[in-house]
Amino acid sequence: MRFSGRQRLAGLVTLLVMAAVITGVVILSSPAEERAKRLDLRRVSDLQGMQNAVNFYFSERGTLPVSVEELSKQPGVRIGSDPVTGAAYRYRTSGAEQFELCGTFDRASAPRVLTGVDLWAHPAGEYCFTRKVTKRPSQ
Repeated sequence: MRFSGRQRLAGLVTLLVMAAVITGVVILSSPAEERAKRLDLRRVSDLQGMQNAVNFYFSERGTLPVSVEELSKQPGVRIGSDPVTGAAYRYRTSGAEQFELCGTFDRASAPRVLTGVDLWAHPAGEYCFTRKVTKRPSQ
């Protein structure tokens, strides 16, 4: 069976498109992988918001909140929860000015090449970030 020039061209174009799609999935990762990364970024963002709320609470009262419930009673404070499971993020004090914020992550965070330091780097699974309150300059 002989193929015409048009059929060969169509076959070549089909192969190129398939190669481009496969390369794109390999380089950019699958949609499920991208979703997992996006959800982990949301978790980190939620925990950063909690850290800011704890710092504000401390600057106003001079003490750490004893629980997430106490923290969430503050005006304008909204404590998020895990975007997939709905489970509450965990908070606990570990000293007069030190606390932990915990969440469960789908993937390990990617290393930061440019800065070398990532205060929110985490492995996959449950992980707790240890933080110390940030005091205002007048304190």
